[in-house]
Amino acid sequence: MRPLNVFVAPTGNAFMGDIATWIVEAGTLLGHRSTLHDRGGCPHDEAAINLVVAPHEFYLLGGFTDRQIDDAARTSVPICTEQPGTPWFDVSRLFCSASRTVFDINLHGVEALRRHGVDAHHLRLGGVPSMDQRVADRRRRTELLFLGGRTDRRSRRLAELAPVLWDRSVDLRLFSFNRPVHDGVDGLVFGRRKYELLADTMALLNLHRDDTVPGYFEWARMIEAMANGCCVVTEPSADFEPLEAGVHFVEADRPVEIVPMLLDDPQRAEAIGQRAAEAVLEQYPLTAGLEPLLARLE
Repeated sequence: MRPLNVFVAPTGNAFMGDIATWIVEAGTLLGHRSTLHDRGGCPHDEAAINLVVAPHEFYLLGGFTDRQIDDAARTSVPICTEQPGTPWFDVSRLFCSASRTVFDINLHGVEALRRHGVDAHHLRLGGVPSMDQRVADRRRRTELLFLGGRTDRRSRRLAELAPVLWDRSVDLRLFSFNRPVHDGVDGLVFGRRKYELLADTMALLNLHRDDTVPGYFEWARMIEAMANGCCVVTEPSADFEPLEAGVHFVEADRPVEIVPMLLDDPQRAEAIGQRAAEAVLEQYPLTAGLEPLLARLE
């Protein structure tokens, strides 16, 4: 079995670092000698399977020459993470041109890349054991959590919720995404600290960045919340299969109408969170999505 090397920019978004660590963990569970490369350096080992998480960050922030980037792209498979229609997706696509095949964590991205002639395949994210930080019989202290980049649309939607949430235990964590964010940014947590926060939260609210209908399903954010039994409430989204709306998460056109009722029914929220955790950790773990792609590369 070929070794698995997973590369991510050391100064890029810590969100990408989390995804890279999940892939290393899943690769190890599948029997590959898996290594995280997060301190610089380009892929070069042709005997290994080399995966580059978020190529737009890895190559732009790495200070590599054009020759180094071209050689690395030919020796590796990019894992794209960005939403089509954003400038980051367009930059990411340019760094995929020299690679023979590309993985994307969302079907929207796969379809968009294929329209540009890229041999793109879907890497369906799922849970890994280290995500699960639930503590048996512990009361969840935060009723509602929001984690996301600040946009005008999200700010308006959160303002609509203010009259019905003012007396609730709510944790809103918005950040600016005009530059990479990492641990130490006020209010943001990553890795185990984020999983512990989610395990202590009844419901996670997901609001879309823009008015595209149906919206982009934020796989990474959803999976880590679900793995901790946190009930996800999201605006209508596409490409969330094999997960099921109403079973593994709550879908709402107007969260202001649904969220208060859900928080008043903690047993329902707990049941949805439990079904979601079983789905992403046992039925559809990351190993299930990664294994056929690695076999294809073998």
